[in-house]
Amino acid sequence: MKAIQLTAPRTLSVTETAPPKPGPGEVLVRVGLLGLCGTDLGFFDGSSNYLRDGLKSYPFVLGHEWIGTVVETGPGTDPDLLGRRVSGHNFRVCGRCAHCRAGRIRSCPDRSEIGVLGPRPGAGAQLITAPADTLTRIPDALSDAAGALLEPTAAAAHAVDRLTVTASDRVAVLGAGTLGLAAAQITRAIGADTVVLDPQPAARALAAELGLRAQAAPARSDDEAYDAVIEASGNAAAVRSAVRLVAAGGRIAQLGTPHHTVDGFDAAALVIRDATLHGVLSGIGYWDRLVGLVESGAVNLDALVDRVFPLDELDAAFAHLADGSRSRPKVLVRIDPALAAAGPA
Repeated sequence: MKAIQLTAPRTLSVTETAPPKPGPGEVLVRVGLLGLCGTDLGFFDGSSNYLRDGLKSYPFVLGHEWIGTVVETGPGTDPDLLGRRVSGHNFRVCGRCAHCRAGRIRSCPDRSEIGVLGPRPGAGAQLITAPADTLTRIPDALSDAAGALLEPTAAAAHAVDRLTVTASDRVAVLGAGTLGLAAAQITRAIGADTVVLDPQPAARALAAELGLRAQAAPARSDDEAYDAVIEASGNAAAVRSAVRLVAAGGRIAQLGTPHHTVDGFDAAALVIRDATLHGVLSGIGYWDRLVGLVESGAVNLDALVDRVFPLDELDAAFAHLADGSRSRPKVLVRIDPALAAAGPA
């Protein structure tokens, strides 16, 4: 089978490798689409904090956002999965520690994340194995592109849930990328008064296309005005702005991941305003809720896709991911050439 191998900064190739076999409790999936995100770009250009901190090293098969079709089931798995479209979360955990036993698998100290953390190969291959209990079946109403976007956007559903957003809340979402636009659509579906803040005109235009209110930057009148703030960019200035915007007794979800220490973060303001700050990792446990929102039309994930590249244009896909010319945040790679068109070409 073919797999995307990253061997050094800006050095990747599509290599031939032996296909895996599903073990007990696992299935074999033929990958249709692979999503590329900022984490993948950091691996590609060598800037990733995972590389810097020794949590990942070259060479490896990248990829952690995917959709595919089950083509073989291993021992102890439901044979009804065969032929089903699926996607799944990428945490592989020990199952024995106190966190795992309590259902907090995101906190397992021995966890790995395929294509991101630890030695396991990622989803950038024609065939991958996956534990059946990590999978979500994709209903017919969802496109392949939407299915491939469930992994990143489920984290937005987690952020909204952690903030216990209600229809009476004023919500500010910082960043109109994949995470921010998903989060804003979810809070709007709840009925919250939501504004998206992003300095990029194209990002604001897409927010407006999705029916969201957007502005370039906070106004002075926005200071301490929001019951809930979702920082979805990881940008240092936005991280600082979240503290400025949150109201007394309000809540902040840090959904974006800064790749360095944020200087000037006003922790004292959080204390004085009795505000709560949540760090949000992954969307495990929120996939079904998100699928329901997409099925209902409340959340549009297809609109977030800028281009779908064939596997033999992988370098072009990463160049497009990096060059800042996208009008929409998401870049996908078609791993299975037989796959029908799954979004903008």
